[in-house]
Amino acid sequence: MNKRTSIKYSAVEVKDLRLRCYIGFNEWEKIKLQDVVITFGFKYNAARAIETDDVKEAVNYKRMTKEIISLVDGRSFHLIETLAEGIYEHIKQNPYLVDVKVTVEKPYALRFADNVMIRIDDADRPAEVIIGIGSNIDPKTHVEAALEELESLGTILKTTDFIFTKPLKYEDQNDFLNGAVLLETHMPLERLAVQLRLIEERLGRVRTANKNAPRTIDLDIVTYNAIVVDSEGLEDFDFLRSFVLELAPGIDL
Repeated sequence: MNKRTSIKYSAVEVKDLRLRCYIGFNEWEKIKLQDVVITFGFKYNAARAIETDDVKEAVNYKRMTKEIISLVDGRSFHLIETLAEGIYEHIKQNPYLVDVKVTVEKPYALRFADNVMIRIDDADRPAEVIIGIGSNIDPKTHVEAALEELESLGTILKTTDFIFTKPLKYEDQNDFLNGAVLLETHMPLERLAVQLRLIEERLGRVRTANKNAPRTIDLDIVTYNAIVVDSEGLEDFDFLRSFVLELAPGIDL
């Protein structure tokens, strides 16, 4: 996962993007292009962009707007709810964007009204996160303590069985007790990563030059809203891949 030294959120909003598409379920609506007005916004950690003044470190909202135009313009939809959801899901492909909001207006859809509007807001959509858990120092005690700590960050929806596995990258140490949880949370990805690091510290995790050394607890975000953020872990540890497939059978690995 991309680690940042600080978090400085900046808000981006694209207002009143005017496009035309086939929108509605009546026969005439299926053959007549109609106007839709789209506004979308999000926040992202702009710390690196601010520090470097480098456009490569910023979110390319021009490209994102072009992608949304391609998704909508000239396309067919029965419901504006479906149209709004497609835009929202496209933006959410970047798990580091937070406070995502999308509104779609259909002008003059009702008599005596200027428009009908559908709004989707991250505040109404908690994230589902798979977190890998491991310990090989008094593992049962520390895993139980970690599970209690995670409850303060959201709701644990599912938990895998915890199994003992052999150390793979640094073999001169005790076996690990490993498992994973599916956590529902409103916490953004980078904030969640900070909180997991703090939990590790509270439970006695000491980091050394050997990142594969024994540890009281290891808490790693593996997926965030079904998007893989720890591809290295999935490549290195078969048990972690099996945990993910158990917790989210439909996920694309």
